[in-house]
This record gives sequence, C-alpha cells and structure tokens, in this order.
Amino acid sequence: MKLTPQQQLALDHDGNLLLKACPGSGKTRTIVAKLVKDVEELRGTPFSVACITYTNAAVIEIDTRVAAHLMPDNQINYVVSTIHSFCLHHILRPFASRVAGFSGTMKVLTSERKEFNEIAERAAELVGRYDLRFEDYVRFGGIGLDANGELIGSALEDDMILLAAPHFLRLSAERGFIDFASILYHTLCLLRDDGEVARSVATKFRSFLVDEFQDTTEIQVEILRLIHAEGRSTFFLVGDPAQSIFGFAGARPELIDPFADEIGAKRDLSLSWNFRSSGPVVEQAERLFPRAPAMTSEGKNKVCTEPAHLITTDRTFDAITDEFLPAINRMGLPLGRSAILAKSWAALYPISRGLRDFGVKVVGPGARPYRRSRLFAGLAEQLSAAVVDGHQFNIRQVERAVFSAIQDMSGHSRFDVFGYPGRRTIVELLRRAEDVALATDGVAWLETMADETSAILVRDGWLAPAHRDNLQSSVEEMVADMRHNDIDVDNLSIEDLGMFASPDKALRLMTIHEAKGREFAAVAIIGVREGLMPHYRSTQGEALEAEKRQFYVAVTRAEQLLMYIYERDRYGNPPSRFLGLDGVDIL
Repeated sequence: MKLTPQQQLALDHDGNLLLKACPGSGKTRTIVAKLVKDVEELRGTPFSVACITYTNAAVIEIDTRVAAHLMPDNQINYVVSTIHSFCLHHILRPFASRVAGFSGTMKVLTSERKEFNEIAERAAELVGRYDLRFEDYVRFGGIGLDANGELIGSALEDDMILLAAPHFLRLSAERGFIDFASILYHTLCLLRDDGEVARSVATKFRSFLVDEFQDTTEIQVEILRLIHAEGRSTFFLVGDPAQSIFGFAGARPELIDPFADEIGAKRDLSLSWNFRSSGPVVEQAERLFPRAPAMTSEGKNKVCTEPAHLITTDRTFDAITDEFLPAINRMGLPLGRSAILAKSWAALYPISRGLRDFGVKVVGPGARPYRRSRLFAGLAEQLSAAVVDGHQFNIRQVERAVFSAIQDMSGHSRFDVFGYPGRRTIVELLRRAEDVALATDGVAWLETMADETSAILVRDGWLAPAHRDNLQSSVEEMVADMRHNDIDVDNLSIEDLGMFASPDKALRLMTIHEAKGREFAAVAIIGVREGLMPHYRSTQGEALEAEKRQFYVAVTRAEQLLMYIYERDRYGNPPSRFLGLDGVDIL
C-alpha cells in the first residue's frame, strides 16, 4: 500500500499516537495501513485489533479496504465497528450475566425501527405531549448519558425531551430493547466496577485505532481510559478538531489533547495534504480554519480551476435545476457523485420530491418509496443491486445486510455470517437473486426473493423455522408503503430497488452531518442564510464556532464543483456571514 511521507511517519510510530488530519488527507488509507500492519503482527495468535469509527458507512468503507489486503482467516484478528457496536458485541453481550437486568439477546433500538416511534410517542404522552414533530423524534434519538448516568445531548435542549427521556429509557428496556445511550453507560459501569472485564477486553484487543476522535464523548473517553489503565493496549487516535460537528450528541473536542497527554501519545505528527479537493475548494476551507502547516491541494483535482459559485435565488429548487445540474453536465461530472447538502432533513424533503417528479434520480429523504426500517428492505436493496451491478458489486455489503436481517429477526449476533459458512449462504442468495431476475421483475421479484431468502436462511441454520414468513410480511408492508406514496408499483424495476444500495447512479440529498466522512465531485450547499446558517440562536461563542465547523465540513466534501445557494426570504435575512470577509469571502 503506497503511503505519503506524512502517512508513513504515522505508520512507523510504535507507541500511542494522536494524528491530526485535514479533510481529504488519506486518513482512511492510513488507518487501513495501520490496521493491516497490526493484524499481520498478531496473525496466528488469539489477540485482535479494534478499529472504532463513527458511522456505519465508515465501518463498511474501512472493512472493505482491509479485506482486500488480508486473507479471510485473518478476520479473527480484527474488528471494525462503531463504538456502540463494539461495546455491545465485545463487552456487554459476552459479560451480560454481570449486568443487572440485561439480556444477551437484547435488540438495539435504532431510529429506523417502528418500535422507536412507538416508544418515543408513549414517553411523550407520559409528560403531556401528543403531537410529536420530525425534530422531536430526532432529539429522542440523540439522548445520551454521561459517566455519572446524567442526561446529555439533545435531552438538554428541549424541556419536553428532558422530562420524557427517563420514560424513553425505561420503556425501551421493558420492551426488550437497549438504546445507544444505555449501551455506553452499561459498558462503562462494567469496565469501572469489574476489573476482570477490563482486563479481559484489554488482553484480547492489543491495539485500538480510533477514527474521528474529535467526535468522542466524555463517556467514550472514560471507556478508553479504563482499557488503557490495564497497560496492555496501544492507541492510534486520528481526528480533526475543525470537523467536530456532533456537539448535540455530546462530542467534546476539547478532550482530545488532555487524553493524548494522559496516555503519553505523540502529538506532533499531522496530515496536511488534501488529495480530495481542487485548489479553489481548499482555498475556501483555509479561509475558514487556517492550518499550520497549511492544507494544500495535492491530488488529481489539483489541476481543476473551477471557482466556487454563489447563486442568489427566490427558490432553491430553481437554482438546483437551472444552475447546479447544468454545471454538473458542463463539467462532465457523474450525477451519482454529486450531492445537495443542508443542515436539516426538513429543507431537503420538498427538493427530493420535486426532483423525483422532475425526472431526476435521487437518493435522500422522501426518495425511498417505503420505510427503510422494513425488515426485508435493506437486504432486498443489496440483492437487487448485486443483480444490476454484477461482478462490480461488493459482496461485503450483502454480508452486512444478511447479518442485520438475522439480528433483527432472531435477536442474535451471528458473526459467523462473515466466515466461510456465511459466504456459502450468501453466494447461493446471489445466485438465486440472478435466477429469479431472469423470470420476474419489481414486486414479483421481491415476493419471490423473500420466500427464497427465508428458505435458505432457515435451511442453513441462520434462522429458526418460526421466522419463515417474516420477510414475506415485510414485502407486503413495503408494497403498502409504495402505494401510499403513489408509486407505480406495477412498473417498479429491480434497478429502482438497487439504486438505494448502489447510489452512485443518483443525486444524493443529505444533511451535513450525514455527509461527514464522504466526498463528492460536486456539492451544492443550500440554506446559506443568516438565521439558518448560523442559526439565529447560535451567533456567538462556542455555539457560533460549532456552526462554522459544520459549514466547514460541508465545504470540504467537494472535489471540483462547489456551489452555495442563497434563497431570499420575506424577512430580508442576508446571506450567511460565513460567505463574507470572516468566512470564505465570496460575497
């Protein structure tokens, strides 16, 4: 694996390290190289490397890259997961008998499950609230706990959520679920109160690679501190304070340097070469947060001279169709590598629906014609994408979809799906998906594959016979959703389903938070208006800095085309201050 001199210096350091990396600096490549190196040193032993990253998308990317450099048998020597998944599968469940009231088969309450909405609504009712909005569900999903078990995050920003949060946590447990906040808190308690658990974890995992360390919360730092105290693990921490945008979830970038000092980490190495963005885009970013050494454009897009654009409009949708899409075509950029970014889903919903009606393929809020939480949805999308993309499709994504489906139905985490037995099952699923596609399409393909998938999973012992009809029921729910959303179900194609698993064929609509860690050839940032960006309640101090960091993350997603779209409003709010002299200076 070819590395830059900066990346190689980080890789060659054997002790604890805090590596600060600018956007597009190849930090994922560096982490992958470090992970492969550590795994090779542990090959043939019972020990492992833990790579902890912030999102499931990052998990998939890192896991896919690592798998290309290692043999399948090496999977016993490493884990790539989010912090919540790591704590659940490698600490809580193995030691479930030591946690009062905890079940080793407890299911995770994600915001995509229908039970999440039911529990949130009931918790709100108990404090006298009966009309939840979309933002309220988001805040319930952001409930967190600190090291003392006290509420943090979104629960402190809304009086109703603050009152309802204890009910939400209690109701989740009573219904057999564990929420994200409780996963971390129970893990901390186990490590803190039971020395045997901490020693066991530190003994098994000889090194920890932590990505996006700037978004680590206090309780996560405490978990790492307790593992480090055992003196058996090294830590490779990678982050960028300028990209810390998850303060609402409890992220505290000010914890980075003190923890690094506490564990004796080397702190004077950095990655300052940006291999993602053009010179004009890098220049915009440097005006927001100047670096030392300065970030420079060094990749293939270094030769691109397309300037950043500011579009003033009375209607954002018109600016997208009249300016952004034509610019993408003019520059010969792929639609599937283009994105529209906003601070909230609310701003994206009408644009998503409008573009779909306009004939533009989109992936984003309001684009998926059925609920993403439907049991068969994720696996059906992966299988249909495999049919459409053929040999270009990544089988690791199917493995993860199968793992999630089994976990959702049975409550068990079958990690052997990622081994040889699972690969046999998945290869047969892919073959059946292709065979069925020769005879059917759309809903008929969905119905047949639900039956075929259930039969194969039961036959191979991944599911009990009692779950035989679950996927077929899920298809019925998906079809009902599509009819409710006025989708022409009779003309639905396999390609339409696969688009959500292989989104490079469609324009992406995302929140800035969701776009974190991603990159696009073309980016349009909407809502760049005072009162929205920054929010009218966040115009000074740390709140303003947090808004500026969010804007910075949006800017640095772009490779070649960067467009700001300012929509006038009836109140006369001017363009965002981040566009002015104290920002990117494009006004």
